[in-house]
Amino acid sequence: MPVALWGLALPATGAMVQALCAWRDRRRFPPPGRLIDGLHVRCLGREPVAFFEAGIAASSANWGRAQAALEASAGSCSYDRRGFGWSAPARADVTLRALTDDLRALLRAIPVRFPIVLIGHSFGSYIVRAYAHRFPEDVAGLVLIDPVASEEWTQPGWRGRLRLERAIFFAHLARGLASIGLVRLGLWGLLRRGAGNAGPVLGLSPSLRRIAGEVAKLPPDVVAALRAQWSEPRFFERLAAYVRALPNCAAEIARCPLPAGLPVTVLSGAHQPPTILAAHRALATRHVVVNGSGHWIHLDHPQLVADEIRALGPATENS
Repeated sequence: MPVALWGLALPATGAMVQALCAWRDRRRFPPPGRLIDGLHVRCLGREPVAFFEAGIAASSANWGRAQAALEASAGSCSYDRRGFGWSAPARADVTLRALTDDLRALLRAIPVRFPIVLIGHSFGSYIVRAYAHRFPEDVAGLVLIDPVASEEWTQPGWRGRLRLERAIFFAHLARGLASIGLVRLGLWGLLRRGAGNAGPVLGLSPSLRRIAGEVAKLPPDVVAALRAQWSEPRFFERLAAYVRALPNCAAEIARCPLPAGLPVTVLSGAHQPPTILAAHRALATRHVVVNGSGHWIHLDHPQLVADEIRALGPATENS
């Protein structure tokens, strides 16, 4: 077969394989929660009084251990923002106003018991802070897990801009590769070994080694579902949109002061530099540096997260 024909046949075959595998994945990994207006939400316990908001490209799957640790004393919910996890795709621009509008509608549709404790990890801290600013009557307190400081991205220097542009480029590249099944193949190599082993090739990347190590903390069935979701082109399309919007979201949150008297617990990873720890302290009414943990504190210490939620007051007592 001529080289030109091979060049057409291989991507076409990959696209067919990707479509068949995606169809199989939807049957193998149905939503563990329920869909409300296109948003997937997973609740544990009775009368939810705590609500979890994931990081920039994460989903409800990341909160399983923390929700389980909290379940004996308080109901809680986690969800997938549009375009991630089991939620419907999204085309709209990423803004904190749109994200908090979605969150408010979802909280009222579940329903939850107000005022509620909101827990945000990383970029998710922007969303719960903006929510508390816009709807203070809904919020009993915040738990921010290794939050992104607005100062990091409001006016990023050339290194920060380079990081953003590089991330957007690779997200678009991955979207194209995902459409012909190559991302699926790479994730199989990255995640199938378990125990955080990225393998001899993918392990050359520090970022992929770190991802493999964090994902290895999740149950095998959750890892399999994540691998399926991260194999979809729409995941990388939405990831690129979030990364592109990061400076605008940082500027938005800088204009959203927290309500006076609101309890705010900040859990910081011990890996953070002094400047970020200082920014975390400035947000907090209670600040805890978690030794022996990095960015994903809720995977390393789910019981600590549950204890800090309970400590915010009687609103977290299960009825």
